[in-house]
Amino acid sequence: MHQLQENELDLTRIQFYNDNPLYLEREVPSSDANIKSGKVIFKNGRYINRISLEKGTPGLLQKESAGDLLLSFEKSKEDNALHFGPVAGEKGEFFYQLVDSQGSPAFSRLDYEGNKYLVIYKKPRVRIMLSKSVLNNLKIKVRKMKGNKIK
Repeated sequence: MHQLQENELDLTRIQFYNDNPLYLEREVPSSDANIKSGKVIFKNGRYINRISLEKGTPGLLQKESAGDLLLSFEKSKEDNALHFGPVAGEKGEFFYQLVDSQGSPAFSRLDYEGNKYLVIYKKPRVRIMLSKSVLNNLKIKVRKMKGNKIK
């Protein structure tokens, strides 16, 4: 991300991807016809609205907000962006990882399409990735300082 910002690349023109899958689930009354996306399944006598985000789903930047990236993984007129914020990795490096609206990576529910959803991970976290071609096509301008000598 540092290289992208340093080279003043327009992040809205970069294709992002998620590295791990997840499900968003919420219980809905059987009479509720207000399902905007996902599918309704019958589980333990309850109706569950489930939205899945499969690994490698392409996403687009909707907005940058206080260091977080808000990415959208589906077309909709509603506010359905997921927050990704910088989180320290195991070796001190930083990744953009799924966080809640307050920037915390420790959460169990997310706001999506105006509803609260339970987040179910297949892996312990979801981070964003870039296509290698983005970094391969990155041109870095380098200028060597010539130095000053006493005349």
